[in-house]
Amino acid sequence: MINKYYQAIKEAVDSEGIITDDKVLTGFSGHRMVRLLQNVSKVRLNDTTCYVEVGVFQGLTLLSVAKEVKNAPVYGIDNFAFFDRNGKNLSIVNERTKKLQLSNVNIINEDYEDALENLSTHIGNKKVGVYFVDGPHDYRSQLMCLELIKPFLAEDAIIIIDDCNYRHVRQANRDFLFNNKEFKLMFESYTKCHPLNLNDTERKEAEKDFWNGVNVLVKDSGNKLKESYPPTHRDRTLFENEHIIQTSKHPDAITHLLPLSNYFGGFIKSLSKKKAAQPGKFKMMNTYSDELPKNQFNNSLS
Repeated sequence: MINKYYQAIKEAVDSEGIITDDKVLTGFSGHRMVRLLQNVSKVRLNDTTCYVEVGVFQGLTLLSVAKEVKNAPVYGIDNFAFFDRNGKNLSIVNERTKKLQLSNVNIINEDYEDALENLSTHIGNKKVGVYFVDGPHDYRSQLMCLELIKPFLAEDAIIIIDDCNYRHVRQANRDFLFNNKEFKLMFESYTKCHPLNLNDTERKEAEKDFWNGVNVLVKDSGNKLKESYPPTHRDRTLFENEHIIQTSKHPDAITHLLPLSNYFGGFIKSLSKKKAAQPGKFKMMNTYSDELPKNQFNNSLS
């Protein structure tokens, strides 16, 4: 199965991207990301397994996979609490499902922790062959999305994690891999920053590619791959800052002050003797991924 995954991922990397009807399906995922999901799903899914993703948005990845593997059920977990100002995303997903005449799509309209803790009530006796993580990107949510799925994974299951340009996302992936040695990092790819901070030409290339970085993990029970970890930093300042915020008197109010922080941050930093945990490159979507590898497979596969 490892070799089949390798061929499926490599085909996506070498391709022009998405295998779908973009007149119906649109969203934020990179084209090669969607193709990777479709490819590995065709390799792994059968009548005893299913596809599960956390973070549906308007259904681009979920429905693109459903179109390619109509013999297997696909499940999307989302309570549509974010990126849905007008409360229309669920109806958009349902409308697109109907237009594409898909009968294997299942929406679990719940918080991801509630859904994953009780996943058997939704998928029954099936095991998860392909798992796509694109939900909340805070460190704890990233780690819990990985920990909670473990009892439901099939042998040789594959996990695809989006938005790995973010340092805290990679840290959660690394911590999971370090504490669960049966899982291995098989593939990783990053852009030099969040695509919204790229110029027009670079952004178009990121749209064709994996958008904001990807890590692919596999359940390697046969221990065929070498231990490998996504790039991280030992500096814990970012996580210590979270503790400082949460133990302040009004932690919720601090998020409303972020625009002021962006405005005055450079001046305040210049007065501080302490070295900043991260340089301030952009007003938003700081990823600091400019030195990370592109399209890198596990050394065992080279």
